[in-house]
Amino acid sequence: MKYTYPLLLVLVAGCLNLLLPKPNSHARDEAVAAAAAENRELRKSAVFRGLTAASEPTRLRTILNCKQQSVHLLAELPILLAASRQNIESAEIEKNIRASTSQLLYLIGGLHEPEVESFLISRLDSPLAGIRLLSTDVLGQFQFHGAIDALKEEISRPEYKEMYGYRFNLLRAFTRMNHPDAVEFLTKIHPTLDGQLQHLIGTALESVTVSDFLGDEERFRVWLERNEPAQETKAADEQEKIVFKTAGYESESMNRIKFAKQQYYGIDIHAQRMMFIIDHSGSMEDYWAGMSRLARAKLELIKVIRELPEETEFAIMFYATSVRVWRKTLVHANEKNKLEAIAFVRRLGYGDRTNTYGALRQSLTFDQDLETVFLLTDGRPTIGETVDPEKILVDILGRNRFRHLNFNTIGIAVNPRTESFLKHLAEGSGGEYRRAL
Repeated sequence: MKYTYPLLLVLVAGCLNLLLPKPNSHARDEAVAAAAAENRELRKSAVFRGLTAASEPTRLRTILNCKQQSVHLLAELPILLAASRQNIESAEIEKNIRASTSQLLYLIGGLHEPEVESFLISRLDSPLAGIRLLSTDVLGQFQFHGAIDALKEEISRPEYKEMYGYRFNLLRAFTRMNHPDAVEFLTKIHPTLDGQLQHLIGTALESVTVSDFLGDEERFRVWLERNEPAQETKAADEQEKIVFKTAGYESESMNRIKFAKQQYYGIDIHAQRMMFIIDHSGSMEDYWAGMSRLARAKLELIKVIRELPEETEFAIMFYATSVRVWRKTLVHANEKNKLEAIAFVRRLGYGDRTNTYGALRQSLTFDQDLETVFLLTDGRPTIGETVDPEKILVDILGRNRFRHLNFNTIGIAVNPRTESFLKHLAEGSGGEYRRAL
């Protein structure tokens, strides 16, 4: 068989490629060997073995022991970082963050060392959003000022635009920094915010002092001078105003006198996207203050729907034995939607039992841009995956840790145990509790 000259060159080159060592193969072999040696050394450490054990209780127990021996933690820092790296890599593969991984990151964050700061900043590029959220929170809580510029880049991520919890988590980190760069960034970003976050960041900026500028009085003075007009305008806007709109023809027209400040059972509404959850179980048929509990709840809900500004979005969830929603998505508070919502509320009848846990669980996943929930109920949970108030609190507040949904709760003729449950749910999520009068 004869080969042409070009084809012969190709065959020779291929053979040489197989026979000769690749230029970087030696370096790669050395790197693999070094990694294996490092792993063998790490495995000699009882702390590393405990922190990377397959058993979650073992990991948690090891973290507790580390906390109790905090005086020795700096000496163990390389081991703690190696264990953190391995646990994060496992979380990214499994797409599940264990409690031990979270606790370990807060443990090393408390050491406030440059190596920890670099490690956490590198985790802002994790493919798992939960790791980015966790790293952001640790950086903010322990005031790693060297991370401020890296955190600023997080606003370019799609999750920042699409998820209220992501925005909340990131901006809260800046409020914790107590650094002029963080204050100036929040000042710049504040006008782009709406709803609950606009209110929260505005409140944070109002409380800024020279200590947030690390004692730099000149920089603080310049910041005050630049933002004083905006603060005065904001203060004026927050005063209660009456807005007159042309009346419509429908008997239920929303085009009426409106007040700028809106409340529901005495709770100020700052959110742009909110959900109202109504308990319509059988006990809501009991009379209270001259009418049934549900009838009174309907009147309050209709009132607040009428007064919603057009630029807001809202949803209605109602629950008894089962949990259902009026619409499957948030809807704008235009007149058409308001009238349809009011008609629906008026038709709402009585159910049977009280599936509080089911309603709370569904609210967490209803819409990732939902900011605030108003939950109204008259009694303890009686059906669902769990009816134990303590277990419900642990589960819901745990799931809400990086979702940051704001739960406001209203109790109608509730007993002390249910009232305590509603108070803790509100307080644990940054909300408020009201007893309906």
